[in-house]
Parts: sequence; C-alpha cells; structure tokens
Amino acid sequence: MPLVGKRLALPESLLVHQAFEAHARRHPDRTALTCGAEEVDFAELNARANRFAHHLIALGAGRGSVIGVCLDRTPDLLVAILGILKSGAAYVPLDPTYPAERLRLMVSQLEGIKLNVASAETSALMGGVPGELLLLDRLAGELAAQPATDPAVDLSNDDLCYVVFTSGSTGTPKATAVRHEGWYNLLEWLRVEYGLDAAASGLTVSSFGFDISQRGLMAPLFCGAALHLLPSRYFDASMAYRLIETHGVRQLHCAPSTLYLLIEHERALRTDALTRVGHVFIGGEPLKVARVEEWASQEGNSCVLLHQYGVAECTDVATSHVLADYARYRAAATPVGRPVYNTEIRLLDDGLNEVADGETGEICVLGLSVSAGYLNASPADTRRFTELLTPDGPVRIYRTGDRGYVTSDGELVVVGRTDAQVKIRGMRMDLGDVEHGVRSHPLVDDAVVLALPDASGEPGLVGFVLPAAGALDTRALYRDLLKTLPRNMVPQEFTVLDAFPLNPNGKTDRQALAALPRG
Repeated sequence: MPLVGKRLALPESLLVHQAFEAHARRHPDRTALTCGAEEVDFAELNARANRFAHHLIALGAGRGSVIGVCLDRTPDLLVAILGILKSGAAYVPLDPTYPAERLRLMVSQLEGIKLNVASAETSALMGGVPGELLLLDRLAGELAAQPATDPAVDLSNDDLCYVVFTSGSTGTPKATAVRHEGWYNLLEWLRVEYGLDAAASGLTVSSFGFDISQRGLMAPLFCGAALHLLPSRYFDASMAYRLIETHGVRQLHCAPSTLYLLIEHERALRTDALTRVGHVFIGGEPLKVARVEEWASQEGNSCVLLHQYGVAECTDVATSHVLADYARYRAAATPVGRPVYNTEIRLLDDGLNEVADGETGEICVLGLSVSAGYLNASPADTRRFTELLTPDGPVRIYRTGDRGYVTSDGELVVVGRTDAQVKIRGMRMDLGDVEHGVRSHPLVDDAVVLALPDASGEPGLVGFVLPAAGALDTRALYRDLLKTLPRNMVPQEFTVLDAFPLNPNGKTDRQALAALPRG
C-alpha cells in the first residue's frame, strides 16, 4: 500500500517570497535577520531585496533565468536570494567553501546563465565562470536609485525557484531544478504540522550548497520569525551554540553529524540551551541513535527531534518521524516516518510494480514535492523522472534509488541504496564522482573510493589508489584534491596499493578492499 500524506488545500499563488512580503507588510518592524551585531527588520530586508530585484530586472533577469549566488552568511545572502526570487528568476547556491574549480564546473552545467552574484570576499572563487559577475557589496549607488516597492512579475507555481547541485557518477554535478509549488508546500507543511510561528526563530548551521540549507534559510522568514546567520564560512559548533543560547533559537535544520557536535558541546559546558530549541529537523544521512538518546531522553528536554528523509530532486523532504521511542530504535531500524502534505511514497520493483506489504522496494515519490528535473541532464539521469500509470491516469514520479519498506504501523524505513550513492556528514554524493576527481590527479593511475566506518563508527570516505609512478605522498594528494573537490568529497584516508584485488568475474573486488588494513 502506498503511503499518502495529508491533502492540504493551498492558496492559489504558491510563491514563497510573497509569504515573506506579507509579513513585511503586517509587521515591518519585526526582526527578520541578525548577523553578529547587525540586525535587519522585515521592512528593511524587503526594501533591500526589492531594490536588488529591480536592478536584476533592468539587467534582463526574469522568468526562466537562473542566477548563481556565491556569498557568505551575511544579510546580503538573503537580499540576493529574495531579490532573485522577486525578479522571477531562480537562484543557484554556489557554496563559497567549495574550490573555484568545482564552482566553475557547476556553473558550466547551467546553459545560458548570464548573471552570478558574489562579494569582494568571494569574487576570487568565481573567476572564469560563465556570465557577468555582480558584486553585491559594491552596488550601493546603483541600488539606491532603484524603487523599494515589490516588483510586479508574472510567475506561475510551476516556475523554478532554486537550482541545487547533487553529485554525479561521471564527475559532473547534476543541477536539480525545484519549482515554487514544491518549495511552498514544504514550508507550509513545516509551519502547519509543527506549529511554527513568529516565535520560531532559526539559525543557519549547514553549508549553503546543501539542499537542507534552502529551507533552513527560508523557513523562519516564511513563518514571520527571525533568521540568525552564523557569521562564519565554516561551521563552528562553539559559535553556533552561543547563538542558540543568546537568541533562544527555536528551529534548526541540519544533518545528524551537526547535531552530534552541538550535543557534545552542550555536555562539555553542562548547560541546556539546546534542550530548549523547539524543533530540530535532521536528515541527509543515517542517524546513529546511540549518539542522541541520552541527551534526548534526559529530564526537562523539551526539544522535539524529527528524523526526516528526502532527496533534492523532491524538494528536500519527503517524510518525517518524531523521535520518541528510543527502546524501539535500539532493537530495529529507525523509521523516517510518513509523507509530508500533498506527497505520496510508493515502493516499487524494477518493473514499477508495487511490492507486497512488508517487502523492500525502491522508494518512489509522487506529488507536489517532485521537482522539474535536472537541467542539461543525461538520458540516464532523465529516466529517474518517469510516469506511473494509476486508475486516475499517469502521474509523474521520481525514482530515488533508495530502498525501503513500510512498517506495520505505516512508517517508512530506509535500508540502503540501489546504486553507488552514499551520504557522508549529511551530503549526498556518488562515489563515482569522487573517484573521478581522485583519478584526475596526475600522480594517480587509478582509484576506488568506499564509504567505510571510521574509529567512531561514522561513515567516511576511504580512497584506495594506484600510483602513476613511484611513491605517492598521500598528504600531498589530500591537499591537492582540496583545490578541485569540495572538502566533504575528499577522502580522509588513503591506502596505496600495487594492484586492486579482483573478483571471479575479473572486476575490482570492493568487498576485499573494504577488508584491507587501512593507512
């Protein structure tokens, strides 16, 4: 039986930035953003975003455009995002923690891109990318001449709002195009299902390029609440914890690995600010229940933990489960719950037939959550978006490549992948993409990368490499790869071999590699 999310009636217009505009009209003086000592109210943020939107429109941006954004966590980041949405274009998160070469590769996949937004601090990372580069912090004069009123732009719910990159098996990242109606549906589900309101302030803790960050940035503003920006390019647990304590943060969106660090920090300080966060929405990688159980179960902890499942191709979140029964989780896999509003989950076999109750099948997503697909996609990637025949006619689905089953009480459990994709510290990647990057190094003849547990039991990337000639300095290899791959895609460990073990079919024996001593 399929898992069917609650059918929630939505307004006619499903544009997230219009929900923000409504809050700016009703409560102009309410705090919208903080960043260090800087505080911006809804009226000011709306006006700044409007001026930038009018500037973009004058440069030719509009419906159907995509605009790259490479900015640090400052108020200008939200000015850029909101301004791009208000202009009718879609924004593309270009994470400033990524190497310049990776950013160039990403932007090269965006056919026809004409504009990218950066700052004086991030402009060097954008050297050589296609399109005109706008330095937002250098546009004060031009923006002052633009009107502060909301621009009138004709947009449909089916238009694109953002494009986020996922890892590709060929070494080329894939650009996933998310539609306005899917993003609005996700944020409205969060608001209604969990009672998020103007008191539900949030804190950014995840990297900008991560799909979870898009809702983490927008959910508070969508609810009329304040968004607190972590004023650091890289995650800093100590700084994040101070902001949670200082501002009384009420919602966090992060990977489990980030939550583990915050819990460890709270334990070290012997304080309780994290226990008073209203909701922590976690997803993106398998949860290690043992690392949260003691903290979550302690007396007086009022924080609600939500264990979520989703993919970028389906607007980030597809299902959610309130973590409560820790004795149950110790004995069996932790569920990821039931579908979000206006979303359906089906478990299908290779022929797109539903599997029997209790059996494992490929997790397929239907409904408003399904994105517009990949931009500039290969035929193989495009086939993941397909149609399923139903009694009501054909419906569009996304085949996630994840395998799962439904429990007797109607909750989804994820058990693994049908392909080589893995999640490391919350970021999904294809091991083939990582291997391609390692093989591209001139001193490497061949490489195999596996996701294997480290000393703490957490999955990490381990590279097995064949040197092109002579000895190979793995520390130098690691440093070099940081220049071409995102940090989370560079293996933390390398083992140098003379040859790869082969299985009886003559293929590289990955199981034998996993059993080798490492280092």
